[in-house]
Amino acid sequence: MLPELLRTMCALLGGWLLLAGPAARAQPLEQQPDRVLSTVGLRDVSSDAAGFAWVATRQGLFRYDGRQLVPLGQLIRQGPHPAGEATRVVVDPTGTVWMGLSGGLYAFVPATGELRQVLLPPRSGQLNALLLHRGALWIGRGLDPCQVFRLPLRQPRQPPRLVWQHPQGIVRAIEPDSAGGLLVFGDKQSWRLLPGGQAQPVATHSHRYRVQAAGGPRRTQVADHPLRLPHGPYYLTDSTLVAHRPPQPPRVLAHWRRSISSAAVPRLNVLELDSTWYWLGTGEVLALSIRRQRQPPVLQHFPLSLARGWNGWLCFNRDRTGLWAFAEGMPGVFTLQPRPAAVQALPVAGGQRLSTRVINRLADGRLVVGSYAGTFTQAADSPLAPLRPWPGEAPTTVWFCSLRLPDARLVIGLEDGHVRLLTGARFEDFVWAGPHPTPSGKATFCLLRTRAGQLWAGGQQGLFRLDLPHRTRTRYREGDAAWPLHHCEIEALSEGAGGELWLATNQGLYGLQPATGALRHYGPTEAGAHHLPTALLRCVLATHRDSVWLGTTDQGLLLLHPGRGVRQQLTQGQGLPHATVSFVLAPPPGRVLWVGTDAGLVRYEPRTGRRSDLTTAEGLATNELNRQSAWYDSARQRLYVGGVGGLSYLEPQALAAAEYRPRLLLTALTQHHAQPDTIRTDYLTGTLPQGLELAPGDAFADLTISLSDDVGPEGRFAYRLLGTGRAPWQELGTGNRLRLQGLEPGDYTLEIKAETGLGTPARNVLRVPVHARTYWWRRPGVWASLTALLMALAAGGVYGWQQRRARQREQQWQAERALRQRIAVDLHDDVGNLLTQISLQSGLLRESSLLPAPLVARVETLTTTARRATQQMSDAIWGLSATAPTLPELLVHMRDHAYEVLQPLGIEVSFDTHPAVAGLPLSVEARQALYLIFKEALHNVVKHAHATEVHVQLTPAGRALALTIRNDGPPPAAPARAEGQGLASMQARAAAVGGRVAYPVQANGFVVEAVVGG
Repeated sequence: MLPELLRTMCALLGGWLLLAGPAARAQPLEQQPDRVLSTVGLRDVSSDAAGFAWVATRQGLFRYDGRQLVPLGQLIRQGPHPAGEATRVVVDPTGTVWMGLSGGLYAFVPATGELRQVLLPPRSGQLNALLLHRGALWIGRGLDPCQVFRLPLRQPRQPPRLVWQHPQGIVRAIEPDSAGGLLVFGDKQSWRLLPGGQAQPVATHSHRYRVQAAGGPRRTQVADHPLRLPHGPYYLTDSTLVAHRPPQPPRVLAHWRRSISSAAVPRLNVLELDSTWYWLGTGEVLALSIRRQRQPPVLQHFPLSLARGWNGWLCFNRDRTGLWAFAEGMPGVFTLQPRPAAVQALPVAGGQRLSTRVINRLADGRLVVGSYAGTFTQAADSPLAPLRPWPGEAPTTVWFCSLRLPDARLVIGLEDGHVRLLTGARFEDFVWAGPHPTPSGKATFCLLRTRAGQLWAGGQQGLFRLDLPHRTRTRYREGDAAWPLHHCEIEALSEGAGGELWLATNQGLYGLQPATGALRHYGPTEAGAHHLPTALLRCVLATHRDSVWLGTTDQGLLLLHPGRGVRQQLTQGQGLPHATVSFVLAPPPGRVLWVGTDAGLVRYEPRTGRRSDLTTAEGLATNELNRQSAWYDSARQRLYVGGVGGLSYLEPQALAAAEYRPRLLLTALTQHHAQPDTIRTDYLTGTLPQGLELAPGDAFADLTISLSDDVGPEGRFAYRLLGTGRAPWQELGTGNRLRLQGLEPGDYTLEIKAETGLGTPARNVLRVPVHARTYWWRRPGVWASLTALLMALAAGGVYGWQQRRARQREQQWQAERALRQRIAVDLHDDVGNLLTQISLQSGLLRESSLLPAPLVARVETLTTTARRATQQMSDAIWGLSATAPTLPELLVHMRDHAYEVLQPLGIEVSFDTHPAVAGLPLSVEARQALYLIFKEALHNVVKHAHATEVHVQLTPAGRALALTIRNDGPPPAAPARAEGQGLASMQARAAAVGGRVAYPVQANGFVVEAVVGG
């Protein structure tokens, strides 16, 4: 009897270990229908290195990016456009897509858009099998006979070579075997291809197992024995899990109904992902961990509603992070993600749905939950144990808030306004100690214990102090009837860094210094730093001295700096799922905020701006979360959140590792082209290497993006355009289309980033060069060039005109010079010689003794006149000459002339010449004019002045020369008249060279002032 009892107990214990032990370690399999792929009848799927899936369906071949199916016809840029059903598809390492269509075998290159047909020998029968194996493409085709072709990938354009055929049968699949050879499967018979081109039949009763890891090639095993697991004496068949420890007989650990299969589908098609084997049964997915473990493996069953009676396929998704399950050729595709559960919903005994309020833990370790349906507890030894009603007597009113004291006792605020202390199983009331009647009947919403150990309570009747030792409560400033806090509902309390209390109310935010009673109000009626966009606050959390987070009922989440006002606002337009914020928590170390809303839970990192939305899709019991219904269990590092549909918990530290990092893909470009006026869509291969160019007049360019992992529509995207100064990130939300329009001409860099619904960033950031062109005549360089050209033309024209003027003046001067030189030569040679002869003859006559005395005076006058005429002629010739002495030579000539003219008359002459005069750059005309003016002035002195002394002064006047001739003769009886011949001659000569002559009035004598040159 005893041995039988022991065997029974061992069996029960073993069964419990099989069912309970591994289940605690089991990883849940998220399951949801792929609504895009479910619109077509899938037959085969293959993924490329960029992250796209190529889908063979009854409707043809499509490219799938996780959001959109793109028909092959829209991808082809050159080549034929075949139609009809697609049977098989594979993608080789170069990215070429090989596909079997109704018309035969085709090769498509996505990078170039080229589609070409691969010619096979003309035979009947469709293409049913494609396999990439050892650098070649293997093709199975035909029916009676059936054929296998081989096409080397290094020579993809040569015709495939026939390597084997059989007169009867059909090829349904070609698989690599575990030894590296090939297996050909038909409906009724299968073969193993030998290296020499021969085929060896395979026994019809053999089992076919195919095992493929996410990071490696697939291998198919044909054997008449079960498939052994990697660790331990455990084996799989197509319908059983067996433990076999020889010499003991095999023992069945689990049994299931195998999936419908044919020659195209292995009897057991196993996919390995994260050390777990997955395969299909009838109406379910089966999972088995192959990690080494002490206990026997336990099979998990996940129901799956695939179409019955059709070949069931299980394949990897686009990024090999999950699975796709479908019935071949039938609509209905399911995405299976074996990820750790982000959130766990807590069950309630009896299946009741709770609308929760209080969440806390009792002194004995039990979780306590207050709800509108009563108070519930959970056993302390299991986080997933169901919630059960409070054992024994408890307050019948709703628990609205709770506070755990350091000694593990609970302070509880109730719906009727009372506050109670729970010690073990005993409840004690905090007695009203105020002078006025007991405030009751209105709820207590919040409780707070300060760092100094003071207890506070807030509710519909204001702010209360709690005296724990005496179990009393009093209203703060009870005697002040006008105290503002008596007339508002206090929703939440938080202690600031300086010991101040922050109170979220239905009339705004209040900051209170309890010791002094100083009160600050923030609300929509306040100005400056005290202004808030709303007065309806739900929660408050003071994290730093300058950071107070506010949750509102209609304006989302606010970050308030007490001295500078609202610094940040997070609303629905910026990614918050709902404008109503129920609670805000910041578990240690405080870098992450957990924000409860009416549409889910948000994980928010203020420093980086990253946000993660958790909803029922991630395991949350409900999306509509209740106010203040959240609690962080620091001992177990769990966050509990409650709402109108139940209670959930998560482990924040483990949440970051719950997701795979996908790749960000650029899938399509839709662009308006002004020339011609068309809109064109180009489907891309994951990037845009050449960049994006916007021509003048192009209205817009739309970029379509996606994530390589099948994370669904909850993936979020953001972008920024560098090259326009400060470029903050702009949110796209869950929309995957980005539009560029209205760009100023220039060069930019478009950066796009993405993250999953849980906030896991993509592995890459897309960077797209963008060049916005403008009309050529609007380019700054063109205008600058045209302006420079016009200025150059104008400058050239002015320069040419000046050069022509200069050449004309030079020609005129040369002609005048030649004329003057000719006149001077003629005067010197003809008139000068005659005057010289007259002077000589008159001199000889004057010296003759035969000359009568009356004629002596006349001859003397004639001689003097002849000499003067010769001198005047010499001066005239010098004025006409094209050359003249230098200025120093001229000064010497002026001295000689003065002494020659004045000294014979007894008139003393003196010169005062400045040393700088000799270096003045006077022109030839100026020097000639100076000398002639000087001579005329001396002639006037000799003729009219009756002077005894003449003083000549020469000084520089800038670049000109100033000549002053002063005599001591008596002043003229009337002012000097410019109309006189001599004076007029001097002024004319000075004006001809840009100078002037003046005759200033003096008390004694006469002065001539002349300025020439400059």
